[in-house]
Amino acid sequence: MSENTTTCPDPPSCENDICKTANYIWMIISPVLLAFGLIGGLLISIVLIRIRFQTTPLLFFLFTLAITDMVILCVGLLRLWVLETWQIDIRDLSNAGCKLLHFFVYFSMQFSSWILVCVTVERFVKCRYMTYTSMVTVKKCMASLLVIFGVLGSLNSHYFWTHGFILSEYNTTVCGVLPEYETFDDWYIKIDFFILSVIPFCIMVSLDVMILRSLKNARAFRKTSIATSHMYNKLKTVDKRLTKMLLITNSYFLLSTLPVSVLFILTIYIYRKQETVNSIFSLVGSIVYTLQYSNYAVSYIFYTVYDKRIRRQLKQIIRATKPRFRSLGSQYTMDSCSTEIHTVSSTVSIKSVSQK
Repeated sequence: MSENTTTCPDPPSCENDICKTANYIWMIISPVLLAFGLIGGLLISIVLIRIRFQTTPLLFFLFTLAITDMVILCVGLLRLWVLETWQIDIRDLSNAGCKLLHFFVYFSMQFSSWILVCVTVERFVKCRYMTYTSMVTVKKCMASLLVIFGVLGSLNSHYFWTHGFILSEYNTTVCGVLPEYETFDDWYIKIDFFILSVIPFCIMVSLDVMILRSLKNARAFRKTSIATSHMYNKLKTVDKRLTKMLLITNSYFLLSTLPVSVLFILTIYIYRKQETVNSIFSLVGSIVYTLQYSNYAVSYIFYTVYDKRIRRQLKQIIRATKPRFRSLGSQYTMDSCSTEIHTVSSTVSIKSVSQK
């Protein structure tokens, strides 16, 4: 669910302590989420490119997820941070920008949710069917994402004619839903609630239950068939890691998307002309929207921390950015690989360099 749409008439301005608290939440937490999400997403994207994400279905989904979540942060959270900090709404700069930003926010959030569904489906097929390699290929995954892309793009294409510049009650031109489409927009908010949160969550939970059952049955089989307890305990640890990952990601997905969807629907029915009501909505909105965007800032972490290849590549990238020094007597000079000490009779290569 995206941020509130500016419609006519607008809720009254709010200057009390509750609204100031809501403003501080946006001003302080938003840049932290932006920095964390964009830097982390960029690092993960680089890692996935280095380990050839296009060769594995799961890595292909994770790469697409990382890119999509960075787009969401740029077109959604960045706009809200600028709005709350400098009172500048970038959607009001042009009519085309108004339409495009509405489209991209709704579309990208829905697309991110359904990428998570694809990840869960991929995990389910891998756990349940021996013919996984023939059933799930990168080409099939790409085709499935293209279908989802086309369906969601068509579904949200109405923003190009239902939204644009309108005249507010303060005689200013703002971005919002056109008057003749207000009823349609109210209904679409409810549709978006199911597309973004309810349906993806139900699918993921159902598949997760079947995945956990498969893991339980496989664990029981291995206990009787594997000779050494060491190997059994090792495989059991892998199962526990996957189980925790599934439970955490789906729980956080529901926690972050459901409250903002409910709040957005409530704004249709609750009268907000009173300053007290409007201030409470502002505070609650800042909390639930921040929580929602935090999902896009950290979601890729849940799906990558359990993969040793990704963790190894991340460590290499971080280590590569650290300066290394070479000691020559009392002088220190930069060196990226090794230190060589030359003597008359031999050359000694020291691979472990001293660091400050």
